[in-house]
Amino acid sequence: KGLEEGLEKGQVTALAKTALKLLSRKFGPLPEELKSKISKLDSVTLEIIIDGIFDYESLDDVKKYIN
Repeated sequence: KGLEEGLEKGQVTALAKTALKLLSRKFGPLPEELKSKISKLDSVTLEIIIDGIFDYESLDDVKKYIN
């Protein structure tokens, strides 16, 4: 069970890093508050954000998944 939790946490961390990297490449430097919120999201939400990266026109499009 501990191993599964560790793997899940690692996956969430990797997804958060990927989301942050893609968003910063698309929109430039991200606000610290947004980076902090993204780092705390679950894997499903992070996958949704990553999947929609090419559809976002602004960070407001991303924020609707966070708030």
